[in-house]
Amino acid sequence: METHRKFSFIGLFLLIATFGINYYHEQNHPGDGFNYAYVTGIAMIIFFMISFAMFNMDRWKKSKKS
Repeated sequence: METHRKFSFIGLFLLIATFGINYYHEQNHPGDGFNYAYVTGIAMIIFFMISFAMFNMDRWKKSKKS
């Protein structure tokens, strides 16, 4: 499997984890303490950005040569 796909699947897993953590926090600790969904959300965005960059790397290289 290509590396960018692995990063996309990790990002998808983090997306699901973010929703789950946020739902749990809102149901059991509303307005109390730090919501750890922010941590997984930021990690998710980073993994999706890396995956996008890896996927489009060849296209960026070709456009610079033109």
